[in-house]
Amino acid sequence: MSIEIITYRKHRNLKLDANELGIAWQELYVRLKKIGEPVTGDKLLYGSDRDKLGALAEAEFKKFVPHSIDKNAEIFQAKIDFNINGYLIDVKASKPKLTNKNSIKKAWSFSFKKQTLIADFIVCFCYLEDKSLAHVLLVPSEFFKGLQTVSVSCSAVSKWLDYSIDPKNLSDFFKSLPIKGC
Repeated sequence: MSIEIITYRKHRNLKLDANELGIAWQELYVRLKKIGEPVTGDKLLYGSDRDKLGALAEAEFKKFVPHSIDKNAEIFQAKIDFNINGYLIDVKASKPKLTNKNSIKKAWSFSFKKQTLIADFIVCFCYLEDKSLAHVLLVPSEFFKGLQTVSVSCSAVSKWLDYSIDPKNLSDFFKSLPIKGC
């Protein structure tokens, strides 16, 4: 294994790793690409608060569905997060936000617009302020095609809560599906 790969895997941060090697981050990037090392970064450590919450949800999904293939491990900002037997799954995360600036009502909000045409399922992790899990929603593509955003009320009844699933049941659900295309 090359020194570039060893160093990059230590931090998964081009700038830090390039400094350690005494080269420019651009040079490290080129070297890593030439030897086939995926340059994916580490959103849990270096991302924005939103990136970190998304990375937390993706890590939890992988924990609940260990047989899933993590597409973010292959490429930075993959268009879809996971592949399971040909099914494309995108994972979303949200903490409660005020529904508007004049309201005291809060909701979890999820943007579906980028994945609406490619995902087979969207799995939404609804976190509380302390990052504990309130709900996990499993939404099949038939129910989100054409939607831009989904808002799930924190205090009132929401039709989206009909898609709640115990996260411990995610693995069995995906295992029960036939292999896509067969």
